[in-house]
Amino acid sequence: MKGDIVALLQGIQEKIRAVEGGDTDASVLDGIRADYLELTELVKLFLISERDSYYGYFLMNMAFRVDFRCRCVAGIRLGEFPPVLESNPLLLCRFTLKEILYVFCHEIDHVMLNHPAEMLRANPAGDPEVFQRFNLAADASVNDRLNHEIVQVKRTFLSMPEGCITSAVLKKMFRLRQVLPLESYAYYWALIKDSGEAPGTNGHTEMLLRLPGAPGGKARGGSGKPGGQGEAAPKDDVGPGGQGSVVTAKNCAKAEDHQWGAESDPENAQAAARELVNAAVSMMNDETRGLMPAGFMSQVGRLNAPPAISWQSILKKYVGTISAQKRRTRMRLNRRQPERFDLLGTMSEKILKIIVAIDTSGSMDDAQIAAVFTEIFAILAKRKYEITVIECDAKVQRVYTVTKPGEIGQSVKGRGGTAFTPVIEYVNNDRRFRDALLIYFTDGYGESEIPRPKTYRNLWVVLDNAAHLSLREPYGTKVVLKRAGNGQ
Repeated sequence: MKGDIVALLQGIQEKIRAVEGGDTDASVLDGIRADYLELTELVKLFLISERDSYYGYFLMNMAFRVDFRCRCVAGIRLGEFPPVLESNPLLLCRFTLKEILYVFCHEIDHVMLNHPAEMLRANPAGDPEVFQRFNLAADASVNDRLNHEIVQVKRTFLSMPEGCITSAVLKKMFRLRQVLPLESYAYYWALIKDSGEAPGTNGHTEMLLRLPGAPGGKARGGSGKPGGQGEAAPKDDVGPGGQGSVVTAKNCAKAEDHQWGAESDPENAQAAARELVNAAVSMMNDETRGLMPAGFMSQVGRLNAPPAISWQSILKKYVGTISAQKRRTRMRLNRRQPERFDLLGTMSEKILKIIVAIDTSGSMDDAQIAAVFTEIFAILAKRKYEITVIECDAKVQRVYTVTKPGEIGQSVKGRGGTAFTPVIEYVNNDRRFRDALLIYFTDGYGESEIPRPKTYRNLWVVLDNAAHLSLREPYGTKVVLKRAGNGQ
């Protein structure tokens, strides 16, 4: 199998040289795209066939996309489902097979270690230099780990590309007195985030990842505008001019950093990372999980740990909004006749759409349910809202809308077994719930798998302990509702 991959890569590299030599025929690019996608399929099989490798299972849960305009060597786009490993083969396939595998594993480790979410938390203002320094810290952490695995675990199918950032590189680049290897991104971030010396100055540009065949040969790849902060290039499109807009190692002045495509919300980024990690881990057998580094298995636990915040706080932050009816106002000009100051303009009103699903299997008593709704209405007191209540045990028992606490029934219907799927299917079959927030109150004991909810966001409020939730992938945040007498 490895021989087939090598031969395929050699064919791609030959076509790349033709493009760099001025061959603008679209069929050449089409051939590179097709060959590269075939190469990724072979890489998946090769990594899974390696007894001590878990990376193939991550690739199995991602789609692959080619973008010849992209200045990023490769990056995982978390803002899509399934996540997309996007790359420019004209840059990536300049490397050797072992180096390409290293780049794939490097990108997976960033997601595994939750770096996209931590990036957004570290730089909410979107400062480009902060992003660059964070990338240096994150790259040093990931590359140190990979290099350790190459030596200690004998991952001979990997090879670090020339000029990658490591802890030793950071020490020289920022003239640090002491830098420990194999530390987390946070350790390296603390060392360099306030350093007076900007990265890549004073002759240290040779530390940055070299693009083979680039003029000068120096550019950072696989790590500009990360976390979805920058504008994404058009996908799978080289424009009508053929090679005119194609990015190659010959014309790429500087490769861009990670474009994780996680919007601007760290919680969304973390949820996407958690979903990918859980999907990959669930495909592994016990032996493969046991061969994962101990730190990574701990990270799986951290990604799935419930947040130490109240469900009320999350509700305040994550309620979904939609544009609803227009109302006339003197605060805006009339769009059709903006010079007529006597005419009223219009303004969109916002309505919060919330679905409250109640597990009526018997765990939550009527007083507790009443207290929950009192809290919800207090949070929404000054907002326009639409609340749909779904009572469900093993099946949907009742669906109704409410506008005030007094409209909640004195007793809920059900008290049978527990199933989450009926609610999810009910919501997914009604398009008006696409922009709603689903809040599911439950004791947590039910199925292990559910369909992916098509709602805007999902919040699971679990009685007493979020660890009770039986779902392997809830597609949302888990928080705790403490029973009276159990503390806050």
